[in-house]
Amino acid sequence: MIEFVTVENVNQFPENALAGQHRLRYRSIIERQQWDVPNYGEMEFDQYDNPAAKYLVYRDENHTARGVSRFYPTTLPYMLEQLFSRFVTDRDIPKSSRVWEGSRFCIDQTLAPQTRKRIAQEIVVGYLETGLRHGIEGIVGLMYPAYWRSLFISSGWDIAYMGEVTLLDDGNKARAAWLPVSESVLAKVRKTTGIHETIVNFGDIDVKALAA
Repeated sequence: MIEFVTVENVNQFPENALAGQHRLRYRSIIERQQWDVPNYGEMEFDQYDNPAAKYLVYRDENHTARGVSRFYPTTLPYMLEQLFSRFVTDRDIPKSSRVWEGSRFCIDQTLAPQTRKRIAQEIVVGYLETGLRHGIEGIVGLMYPAYWRSLFISSGWDIAYMGEVTLLDDGNKARAAWLPVSESVLAKVRKTTGIHETIVNFGDIDVKALAA
């Protein structure tokens, strides 16, 4: 199950899910991909890791984070808008309470391929479950083209690119995309991935149990 973690509900989950996802990002982004980004105590972070950020975190039975992705509201200055606006040429930069940015999609590469695939698919389903719960109409982001294909398109999500493939400063290619959120998209992704059960724990399960 995927945990939807924020600074407001992190106490509803065992151990420290926020620190765990920062550690996974350090291993994935800094150790493996060699990105030159801020880190502290073997935890990766940037200016968008603040109280407005929300996280989808997959943790194993030992509460070790194995998959993560971050959401950020587009009503605040956000990464695609501030740092990568040149990638958006086919539509306006979104600024709406009904649009979130998705970023920092990481899977633990030490896991077996089939396990990594399952975690990735669960996070993709988690995008839609979370978006629908919060009244989100679309999610925007920037990724390598291969990641759009392997993570979202292969899961049955018909995304809409927001511009052409463009080079990052490090020479890698990336592309911005819009991910529409709707019940019909979720139904197609569930059919494609075979994940029909509810995936996301929004941190209110334990609260209800305690109040019973």
